[in-house]
Amino acid sequence: MPHLLKTAIGTILIGAIALSGCTPKPAASTSESSTSPEIVPSSGQAPVDRLRGIVQPVQAKKPYRVGIAVVQLSDDYWKGMAYGMIDEAKQTDIKIVRVYAAGGYGKVPDQIAQLEALEALQVDAVILGAADYDGYDGVIKRLTDKGIKVIAAGVPVNSPQVSFGVTMDEIAIGKTIASYICKQKSSAQVITLPGPQGPVWNKLRFDGVQAGAKACPGMKLVGNTFAGDITLEDGQAQASDQMIKYPRADYIYAAAGGLGTGAALATKGMNRNTPVVTSAVTAKTIDLMKEGHIAMVVSEPGVLIGRSLVQYTVRLLDGAELPNLTPGGSIPYPQFLIPLFELTPDQLNDYNLTNYDQPPAAGNPLLLDKLSVSDRYWLD
Repeated sequence: MPHLLKTAIGTILIGAIALSGCTPKPAASTSESSTSPEIVPSSGQAPVDRLRGIVQPVQAKKPYRVGIAVVQLSDDYWKGMAYGMIDEAKQTDIKIVRVYAAGGYGKVPDQIAQLEALEALQVDAVILGAADYDGYDGVIKRLTDKGIKVIAAGVPVNSPQVSFGVTMDEIAIGKTIASYICKQKSSAQVITLPGPQGPVWNKLRFDGVQAGAKACPGMKLVGNTFAGDITLEDGQAQASDQMIKYPRADYIYAAAGGLGTGAALATKGMNRNTPVVTSAVTAKTIDLMKEGHIAMVVSEPGVLIGRSLVQYTVRLLDGAELPNLTPGGSIPYPQFLIPLFELTPDQLNDYNLTNYDQPPAAGNPLLLDKLSVSDRYWLD
């Protein structure tokens, strides 16, 4: 999958994967610390709680072997999550033995083959960012029948065999976005780009947008078509088409990530004053916010989600308490929900992307700059 290496962050991330297996430290005490260990920025700024206070850090009783299978590594959300898992594995004394990327949403057969490869490696747990909601129950049951724990990463998957998930409240994200637009202009006409067909995360998110719009007298949603993927190119194409169809639209809702970035680039290219409201920070988000093309973004802190996944996986494998899990509702397993954070242009000077959202820049001592890879990474 050579396209995963087209960005510098992609190559940096792979270096982090390589380092995740280096010389394990002796297992430390399993008791929880009173505070989370800190990240000390190279600039000399105040230390940062790497877990943002949402979970107390633990270290593993044993050097567990964990495999990772995610949707893709071509966007900042999944890159950040992979980096967070890899670095947190070093902090907790476990080993990430493989990192697989399916290559995009909908690529279920590819990802099932990757899960079968992890099964053959006899890992203790698999952290799965599923490429679709359905189609995984059989392979997950085979894993769990062999004693391999399965944890859902970032997006839901339709299997009661999953131990738990670490994600965000998708409906709440949608409601938050609609509420923001309502406060700016309650009678707004809003073009919606709800994302691809198939995955449930963006459907739930759009359910939240619709519920928020219903609670806002005068707001009208237009477009409302599930299509394409969440790439920058999808966002540009869909937003351009919809702005031609609805030239008086006040806002654009884009489900996440590249879709929102692409929509904002489309408004910029067409010289439209139609700001985008979206979720998940990308490499271009900050500049587009400064230019007025993105009005608000709900942070989906991939690095923090990745760290939390590892912390909860260690607890699960150690047989320890799993604090603050909530019932999944329509999702068939409990979830740990990362708190929401709204990012607006007035906060940009005080917001550091690399703390929780994106992998650090080149030169971080945890990383290597170059490593030749395909769609799978390992050290064994």
